[in-house]
Amino acid sequence: MERIGLFGGSFDPVHTGHLILAQMAADFAGLDRVLFMPTAAPPHKTEGTLSRFEERIAMVRLAIEGNGLFELSLLEGSGVPSYTWESVLHYSQAGYGRQQLHLIVGSDSLREMGKWRKPEVIFENATIISMTRPGSGDLPAPPAGAVMMILDTGANTISSSGIRSRVREGRAIRYLVPEPVERYIVDKGLYSDI
Repeated sequence: MERIGLFGGSFDPVHTGHLILAQMAADFAGLDRVLFMPTAAPPHKTEGTLSRFEERIAMVRLAIEGNGLFELSLLEGSGVPSYTWESVLHYSQAGYGRQQLHLIVGSDSLREMGKWRKPEVIFENATIISMTRPGSGDLPAPPAGAVMMILDTGANTISSSGIRSRVREGRAIRYLVPEPVERYIVDKGLYSDI
């Protein structure tokens, strides 16, 4: 069976750091596909603080276009709060075992995973792939029984919140996001009125 990576998030906006992490994780773990799963209603974000879901989907499509390894998944697009354990369980029940199912997360998310809903379901059913972030300190020890892969190459400090701030301040975002995403942000006037 193929090996897949699940990469969820608000992607507001998707940026080159996301793409680097996804590519490095795929190379490191021998993944056949990486599914970018924008979350329509992240449970940790309040309504009105995110760009519209359709805009975030459009940016992900633009960012991953041309990379046959990357796909867009709308599994977390229902508009009700989506939880990572539900997505992991969905693929686990579809027949993907822990060796085939990988969850890709940033080191900031990895630190918080113990506080997520039903983290034991995630740790029992998926291999976790994370990348260290410069200056972020030591990563937590994995829970008993969890399987983790930690990457320390390709690490970067790019963040979606930093990009939104730069747009709001009228500063350049070139090379922080793929060029088509930059054009989309400018054309739609995203983040300038935050």
